[in-house]
Amino acid sequence: MKNNVLPQVICCLLLVLNTFAQEKRHVFKGEHSETLEITLTDQNVLSNSKAFTQKLKGLAVQEKTQETPEFILKPSKIRLKKAKPFISSYTVWEGENLNYTLMDLSYRTSQNGKSWSDWKPAILDGHLEQTGKRVVSKMEFLDKRVRYIQYKVSLNNEMKNVTISKARLYHYSPGETPKKIQKQIEKNANNATKASCSKPSVVNRSQWGAIPRGAAASSTVSHLIVHHEFGSNISSDWAARVRSIQNFHINGNGWSDIGYNFLVDPNGVVYEGRAGGDNAIGAHFCGRNRNTMGVCMLGDYSSVTPTTATQNSLKRLLAWKADKENINPLGSSFHYSVNRALTHISGHRDAGCSACPGNGGYATLGGIRSGVDLLVSNGCSGGGTPPPSDTTAPTTSISGGNVQTGDFIVNFSDRDNVGVARRYYQVLEQYSTSFLANRRNGFFNENFGQDFGVYDEGAGSWSVTDGRLKQTNTTSDNTLWSSYLIQDSGLPYLYEFAAKVTSTSGPRKFGIHIMSSDGTLSQRGNSYLIWFSGEDNKVRIYETVNNALFFRAIADVSLDNNWAKYRVTYSPAFGVIQVWKNNEYLLSWTDGSPVSSGVAISLRTNKTAVEFDDFKVYKFREGSSVKVTAGNSDNNKDLRTTTGKVKSMVRDDAGNWSTPGNFDVTMNFGRSFAKVSTSKLIVYPNEVSDNAMLTWQQPEYGTVYIVAFDLQGRMIAEMPKEYMDKGKSTLDITSLTNKLSSGLYVIKLTSGSYLETIRIMKK
Repeated sequence: MKNNVLPQVICCLLLVLNTFAQEKRHVFKGEHSETLEITLTDQNVLSNSKAFTQKLKGLAVQEKTQETPEFILKPSKIRLKKAKPFISSYTVWEGENLNYTLMDLSYRTSQNGKSWSDWKPAILDGHLEQTGKRVVSKMEFLDKRVRYIQYKVSLNNEMKNVTISKARLYHYSPGETPKKIQKQIEKNANNATKASCSKPSVVNRSQWGAIPRGAAASSTVSHLIVHHEFGSNISSDWAARVRSIQNFHINGNGWSDIGYNFLVDPNGVVYEGRAGGDNAIGAHFCGRNRNTMGVCMLGDYSSVTPTTATQNSLKRLLAWKADKENINPLGSSFHYSVNRALTHISGHRDAGCSACPGNGGYATLGGIRSGVDLLVSNGCSGGGTPPPSDTTAPTTSISGGNVQTGDFIVNFSDRDNVGVARRYYQVLEQYSTSFLANRRNGFFNENFGQDFGVYDEGAGSWSVTDGRLKQTNTTSDNTLWSSYLIQDSGLPYLYEFAAKVTSTSGPRKFGIHIMSSDGTLSQRGNSYLIWFSGEDNKVRIYETVNNALFFRAIADVSLDNNWAKYRVTYSPAFGVIQVWKNNEYLLSWTDGSPVSSGVAISLRTNKTAVEFDDFKVYKFREGSSVKVTAGNSDNNKDLRTTTGKVKSMVRDDAGNWSTPGNFDVTMNFGRSFAKVSTSKLIVYPNEVSDNAMLTWQQPEYGTVYIVAFDLQGRMIAEMPKEYMDKGKSTLDITSLTNKLSSGLYVIKLTSGSYLETIRIMKK
């Protein structure tokens, strides 16, 4: 019956039909709004409920209930006539001791009051401060033909002493933007800025149909904050969406005007937001809005990436403001919102009160910062992402004595037409016909000749043929090829490799893990993964934490089936990862809690056949000279063979890389030291008291496990896994012996098929 469809709002039903006739603005065809106010002190407004009690102040959760508190309102009729092009709907709930994180709100709709849609979640909005007395749902966009809506509220059992007293249901039809205005708006997508860092073309408030408001108070902008709308990613009328946001911010959030200074739609069109311009104090940054400019990307980027058009317009807009206010796009400075340094281009979530702009949106901020910096550095010319004005590559060369007997100094000469930004070096050792490097010292070099080191191989079909490492398995989605590499200097590293995808179909994905805590695990323990995808021509940065993969950043890259040189730099001190393909700068991401050390690097593919070559790791050098340590009897020396090389790579501020500088050296070590016996371990001192060292002759590169047993064969303590080079090895095992009480024990060392044991006495 009809009475079962319409809500029986006996105590209080406020219906407001408003066409803004009193406002001096264009009223769009089909523009209407209504508010239904429902007081929950009357049982007649409910379709059903459980674990709630009707009280004078509203619906209260029953004491000591074991049921999940839940109620359903009777269906409400939407009284908007000829709504266009859609209906925006949102709700406000008032009461006592509310907690929006423990409330589940859902809704269903009907065109005739008889046939209903499935229940859909109505997410409570994370853009504004929710309180214990008032919570607000985000906007939902309904088909213009919807005539009935019904809401269900469920509470987590942790919510105690909760009362819900009132619900307000807001429905708004923004009206259809006239074709003439839509054509004007469409032109803005193609009006790229040509002049030096001038303001991009912007759809003004009167064009998109803003409710007139006086200019807000202003402040000097020092930080640029990026948001997402958290709404649908599809619309036939984006200006209508902007009108809906203003309606929501004024009526739902209780603000004086739209909260953002600017908005950008997926076509790259920029809309003027809050009255008063780019310095107007908005309502977008967790209530701490002074000295910020807020820009909202229209759409939901919780898991998807903003369009290229959105990103390009965002870069141009922020570059204009950064240039105008002398803001360093890559820098940070104090902001009272966090009471510390805040990155100048930040996401809403950086204030600590929201997940905005979503994982997909937040992941692009590294590329946005870099793009804005590039635009500002080049006068914002071209209106897009212009090529560097400096295309001259730096040069580097090395000098010193070519014959040495021990540690020695090499000198570097680095030159550039503007200035050298980063300097790296590498020490290589010759083994037969190949040059490798001491991986315990952070150097790595593998050209995949006939002599190459010992590596860990997991899933996949790996082989070295024709001087290249080949992975030919196209069914495994996580292949593994790893090398131990100690990365603990605290200074930046340069990782470099050549790759060629030979698969012509499928995902065509490959990449490298750096700073790995364990190269043998599925996600390499704790690490960073730089991941290239020919499937969608993207490069992504992931972080692995406790062997779980987390997406962090994304950028465009053109990938094909040709050889290319890939470079990754990482600064453990600042957490900055930067990525290049050939000489093209692609992506940057900064980890707020950077990984400080790693023991492995690893290559990886996904159902893709790939060839790899020239895999190298360089270490950072600060000045024009470096001391190279050398000696054939010490595993910790940089150079331990009679023939070696020192190499150098440098980069300038424009992202141009040098060709490698090369220096050959011959070592004259004189008399060789006698080898340590391979038949036993040595622990000293033995009797062990405070400190203990273990020495042995490691037969090959590999993983070393050290365990302590009592004389009954029970394992008492173990050391973390270590990676050791071939030759004389020494390791501090104090952390293991400190776990032992007084008595006799057996220390067991295994590395592949190599096994040795020794008895020790603990004082």
